[in-house]
Amino acid sequence: MYVNSAKYSLTTINKLLDVFRHNQAIGTDIGCSLVKTVTASSICHKAADHQLLLAVNAFHGHMHNDKYQLQHHPLYLGSNAAASLIWHVSHFYYVQYLNLHFDQWDTDKYLKLTLMIITDYTKELEAYHIMYPDEVLDFDSLIDEELAYLLTVGSEPQHDALTVEYVDVLEKLAKYK
Repeated sequence: MYVNSAKYSLTTINKLLDVFRHNQAIGTDIGCSLVKTVTASSICHKAADHQLLLAVNAFHGHMHNDKYQLQHHPLYLGSNAAASLIWHVSHFYYVQYLNLHFDQWDTDKYLKLTLMIITDYTKELEAYHIMYPDEVLDFDSLIDEELAYLLTVGSEPQHDALTVEYVDVLEKLAKYK
């Protein structure tokens, strides 16, 4: 970063810290060099006290400084503080970032959900085997049995249909009383 252009960045950062105070994240394509500039400037203590985060955008070269990118790219931050990075970007980058963010969010959540289901299912299966040690669970035959039942049943059993209709009528009656 050139000395003459650095003063504009430092002035802007100083003003942002004055206005918005603590826990600010500023996205920039020169984050790695800007950190050095801020650290060597007169606002270094103010930036540290206000917990300023200088993040890099998606176009920060991986080969340029991949360690810095992994530590300061919004996709790797894992914090809601990174949301402030999209406040001042164009609509295209705003939508692009949100799309990337929620795609990753979905992937992470589905992974956690899958692991939770597998863990819970395993525990339930173990509990079932403890309660019914002689029972053999053959899921393939259960699926075949269910399919055979569904193929033989042409429609819902009359008793079930009447029960459902009776409950519906009772609910309507209670609603209009």
